[in-house]
Amino acid sequence: QKMLEELAALPPGRYDWTIEKHRRKASPKQFGWLFGLIYPQSFILLNQAGYEFTTIEEVDIFWKTIFANKPLLNRETGEIVNVPLSKREFLTIDHMAYCSNIRNYCEEYLNGYIDDPDPDWKKRKKEIEDVINEK
Repeated sequence: QKMLEELAALPPGRYDWTIEKHRRKASPKQFGWLFGLIYPQSFILLNQAGYEFTTIEEVDIFWKTIFANKPLLNRETGEIVNVPLSKREFLTIDHMAYCSNIRNYCEEYLNGYIDDPDPDWKKRKKEIEDVINEK
């Protein structure tokens, strides 16, 4: 009813009306899985493959550079630079695709498997941190 009143109040003319489905942003649990399991396991796999990452933040930047970036054009030089996006703005479906891409990359190129979401992920995170701290 209110929408019809607002439409009737518009000045005469032609209008476009777009209806989009609202999607939820990625949840804290999804980010918990990313930072608590995917990044730490990929940290180990990447270092076993010869990389020399020392922090999860470096791994975060590495994956964002590969799977979560947008091209940015420098008009003066014509150079195109990939700029990492903020995962904070990811929709649930974007986050799922991002995690899937990382897991597939690890399986295909690093010969490692990253576990599915685990309700006891905090326990697993502790085990992985212990392995990291041993090195």
